[in-house]
This record gives sequence, structure tokens and C-alpha cells, in this order.
Amino acid sequence: ELVHRLASQMREFGNVVVHTGAGISTSAGIPDFRGPKGIWTLQSRGEPMPKSMLPLDQARPTYTHMAIVALQKAGIIRHVVSCNVDSLHQRSGLPRSS
Repeated sequence: ELVHRLASQMREFGNVVVHTGAGISTSAGIPDFRGPKGIWTLQSRGEPMPKSMLPLDQARPTYTHMAIVALQKAGIIRHVVSCNVDSLHQRSGLPRSS
């Protein structure tokens, strides 16, 4: 129910912009920055940096990346802004011009 209501509101607004950060890629095995095991969090404690579960070129887009693509293709999302350098948005099929 809540998801349908949100999708309806997003369609109504017409110019939805999605802004993503490191958290969108954590389920793909890429560490974030501010989470409990994030790079900056561990660095501030003097702890060793987290390791990626796999090299960036082997990481695959998450369900969230794919949902964003579906919403973009449906015309619900107009633009996606990301500060990520993992290329998972592009690998998910999101056009670079989004």
C-alpha cells in the first residue's frame, strides 16, 4: 500500500530526482563511508579499512539500482544524481544522461 502511494505521488510530481550515495552499493559488497563499518568510521577509530568483497569491476547492480532504472524507464524518475564511482548505475542500464 505505502509503495503504491509513493509511486502515485512520484508520478503526480513529474520531476523526481533521485540522489544516491555509497549506501546503495553496500549490498553489492562495496563498503560505505559513514556506516558502522564504513571507511571513515573505521578510520576515525584507527581501525583497519574494510575490504570490498570483490573488485569493483566484478560488482553487480543491486535490486535498488534496478528499481531506479525501472522507475526511470517508466517516466517516474527524471534524473539520478550519484556521488558513486562504482559504475553500478551505468551497469544497471541507467543512461549516463540521466
